[in-house]
Amino acid sequence: MSDGYVGYDSSTATRDLRNALLSEIIQLSQLVAETAKGNVRYYPEVREHIRQHLETLASDMFSMHITADYWQAWLEQFGKGSLMADSSQNAGLVRYMSSDSWNALRPSGSHVVVGRGKGRYKSIDGSIKQSGGSYAGVDLEELAARGDIDKSFGPTPPTFFLRIALQANRKRILEGLQRVIDNFPYHKYFKMR
Repeated sequence: MSDGYVGYDSSTATRDLRNALLSEIIQLSQLVAETAKGNVRYYPEVREHIRQHLETLASDMFSMHITADYWQAWLEQFGKGSLMADSSQNAGLVRYMSSDSWNALRPSGSHVVVGRGKGRYKSIDGSIKQSGGSYAGVDLEELAARGDIDKSFGPTPPTFFLRIALQANRKRILEGLQRVIDNFPYHKYFKMR
C-alpha cells in the first residue's frame, strides 16, 4: 500500500454500512406502513393493526414486511363477497374456500354472500357463531343493498392497501437504499501506519 495506508477495516465498515442500511429500512418501513394506513377504506380498525417486521436474512440482507395482524385486513386487502378478488390476485382464496369458514351454501363459482343454514359455524375471524337459518342460501348482498338487513353484509371491493403502499413507495425505497450506499464514507475505514 502507498501513501501510508496499511489495510482496510472491512469488518467495521461492513458493520457500519449494515447499521446505516438498517436505519434507512426502518424509516422506509414506517413510511410504507403510514401509506398503507391511508389506503384503508372499508375496515378502519385495520389501521391500528398494521405492523412493520424486519428480518435479517443470510449474508446480512434485510427483508421488510408490512402486515396487518387483524382478520379484517384480509377483507380490506382482497374484498368481500361478489366484489372480492379472485384466486389470481389472492393466493389465500382457495385455502379459505376449502376451510370451515367458507359458507358451503354459496352458489358454485360465486362469491356472493348468502345466509348460512341453522347451526353453529366458524366465522372468518375464527370465532364460533350461531345462525338461526332463516336466510339460509338467500343473497344477503341484495338484502343489504335494499336496506332490509345491516349494510355490513354487502360486498366490498379489494383495496390492495398493502400492495399499493409498497408500489407507491417503490421509487423512494430504491432511492433511499441507493443514497445510503452512495454516501457511505468508505474512505474512513482505511488503516494508516
